[in-house]
Amino acid sequence: MTLMTAQTAAPPLDPWGMLGLPAQIPPATFLTSPNAAHYRLIVRILADQQTHSLTGVSHDDVVRLVREQLRDHDAADLVESMNIDDRLSQLVAWGTCEAWQDKAETEADFLRNRSRYQLTEAGAYLNDVAQRIEAELGLGSTAALMAPGVLADLVEATVDAIQQGDMARANTTYAQVENTLDVMAQTASAWQSKLAAALGGPPDEAKVTRLMETILAYVDAWGSGVDAYSARITAVVPILEALPEQTWRRVALARVGSSAPDHTIDEVTDELSGVSATLRRWFCGVAPQAVRLRRQMRDAIAPVLRSHRTLLAVGGTLSRKADLVRLAHAIEAAPDQDEAWMIWARATSLYAARHLTRQAPEIDSGLRTSMWEAPPVPISARLRAQGHRSLSGRAARMPDLSKARLAARAEAARDRVEQARAEENLVRRSGTSLSAWEPLDATQTELFLDFLSLAREGRDPSGALTGRSTDGRWTIRFTPADPPSTAVIRTPDGRLALTDGVMEIEP
Repeated sequence: MTLMTAQTAAPPLDPWGMLGLPAQIPPATFLTSPNAAHYRLIVRILADQQTHSLTGVSHDDVVRLVREQLRDHDAADLVESMNIDDRLSQLVAWGTCEAWQDKAETEADFLRNRSRYQLTEAGAYLNDVAQRIEAELGLGSTAALMAPGVLADLVEATVDAIQQGDMARANTTYAQVENTLDVMAQTASAWQSKLAAALGGPPDEAKVTRLMETILAYVDAWGSGVDAYSARITAVVPILEALPEQTWRRVALARVGSSAPDHTIDEVTDELSGVSATLRRWFCGVAPQAVRLRRQMRDAIAPVLRSHRTLLAVGGTLSRKADLVRLAHAIEAAPDQDEAWMIWARATSLYAARHLTRQAPEIDSGLRTSMWEAPPVPISARLRAQGHRSLSGRAARMPDLSKARLAARAEAARDRVEQARAEENLVRRSGTSLSAWEPLDATQTELFLDFLSLAREGRDPSGALTGRSTDGRWTIRFTPADPPSTAVIRTPDGRLALTDGVMEIEP
């Protein structure tokens, strides 16, 4: 009894699940999967076949159609790399497709894959949405261009048909009202999305173009239609709201038929009576949805003009010519060359690189040409015209690199101490055979390999390898053992096997 209770116990409650918030949609996973190209190809093929067959697509036909889609490429290799069986199984597991076994009619059918596949409702809808997003269809339907006038005529015709008792004609005209409202809502949603995307962030040519297209599309569709037809629609909405439920029930019977079950008739009745609320929200009152959308379009005109002026005035950039002119005057007014260089360094933060990394050795014989005496550098016309501009924002503040310089100095000091200890350790081992050496640490190993590489640069008459360190402080001499043998030196990264011999390190 205890075991059965444990197995049938309910899963623990998820705090987020108790809130009733929307979570992930498994059928949409094929759009974001790493192999989305494979899945979308199969889904598109299944969607295209729905216009020809309502009973699904067989496994063999899916493979054949995939090969035909990839006929311009190496279809055999691509189809094999897709692993269509696994892709189809995954789509079924996500709920994007459904699969079932076709009946076997011959003995050969028992030996082949008889599965048939068809998109689910969610899979077909998601595929359609993805294709619409990629195609950027804009308005989606030209019906939105005549929406206000069409609605005014249709709602008046609906009221007239109801008053005359012609419920069939009232059902026809009112169905067109519902369809027109759906088109209006979809179009308005697309416009608002385009406005939000175009008004966000810094202006550029693409955003200004999209914003102008959206405003012009609204002007062509509802620019004057809202004011011209809102009064007629507003006058009819109270009449629709005052109709009794029995009247809407008669219209519902004309739509679904008298043989429909009662719950279906009730649902259609609620749907018909609720359309008047949608019309009121769109066209009636002080600030209906249509007027709010027109105000959004009106408010978007000023950003369009500002963006146009910005793009025309500075070519999409913000000028920093004044800052550079002030910097030039400050450098020109400096009392000497050192002070001029410090002004330039403080303004641009172009200090010596050694302040940010390890300390570099001093260069005793470097170039000494003054910046005032150096020959002029050729500057292109484009740099002269646009070099003082930046894409957006103000000039950046000079970064505070004091902590980085302190850290770099501390690291360089530690490296110098470790380098000195490594040199001292290797000098103590000078003149001994490599096979007798004790294990080396990381710094000693790196220095030893450098010395060994330098020793291979030359050879003296006795056959010993000789070389000199890059800083000129050490002379390295390596004499191979006779007879030849192998030495193994232990390092932190493992064992180093090389020819045995005697290494001499002298100043």
